[in-house]
Amino acid sequence: MKEQFHEKAFEKITAEKRERIMKVAIHEFSSKGYNAASINIIARKAEVSIGGMYRYFKSKEALFMTILDWGYEILEEALEKVIHMEGDLFDRIEAMFYISLEYVRQYREINQIYIDVSTESLSSLANRISLKMEGITSKLYHDHIREAQGKGTVRKEVNPGIISFCLDNLIMMVQFSYASEYYTERMKLYAGDDILGHEEKLISGIMDFIKHGLLVDR
Repeated sequence: MKEQFHEKAFEKITAEKRERIMKVAIHEFSSKGYNAASINIIARKAEVSIGGMYRYFKSKEALFMTILDWGYEILEEALEKVIHMEGDLFDRIEAMFYISLEYVRQYREINQIYIDVSTESLSSLANRISLKMEGITSKLYHDHIREAQGKGTVRKEVNPGIISFCLDNLIMMVQFSYASEYYTERMKLYAGDDILGHEEKLISGIMDFIKHGLLVDR
C-alpha cells in the first residue's frame, strides 16, 4: 500500500487551495532549502492558518515528503511512456534524456529540491521515496539492456547493473545541469559555453558515447 504523507483533511479542500499550498511550499523549499524553510511562512503566503496547515500536514517533514512524492509520481508517469514505446534500447535511452529535460523545464523548482535532498544531511528523507523511484528506473534499464543483449545488439560481456548505474547518473547529471546554476556552469565548463540551448547537440554527443561503449562490433 502506498505511503501517504499528508492528512485526509488535505484531500477534502478545493483543488485550487491544494494547488496554492503546494506551489508556495515548493517555492519555499526550493529557494531556501529544507532546513531554512518555514511552515509558518508557507501558511501565511498560501493564505492558510497555522492550525489549518497542521490539519493538512503533521509536520514540515510531512509537507516536504508530500511534495517529493508528488514530483516522483509525475516523473514515473512520464517514464511509463518509455516502457511501452517502439524502438531499440538506444531509442529508449534517448527518449529518457528528452523526458528528463522536459520535466526540468516544467518543474524546475522540484528538481532544485531533488538536488537539495541528494545531500547527506537529508538522505534519510529522500531515501523513503527516491529509492522506490530508483527501483523503477533500475528495472527499466536492466530489462532493456538484457533484451538488447538477447537480440545481439549490445555486447554480452557488459554488466547490466553497472551500465544501468552509469546511464542513470548520466541522465541525472543532465537533469541537474538544467535545474541548477552551479551545474549549468559546470556543464558549460566541460561541454563549452555554447552548449546551453542546444540540447540536441548535448544528447547526440552523449548517445554517441553510449553507443560506442555498448554496441556489438559489426
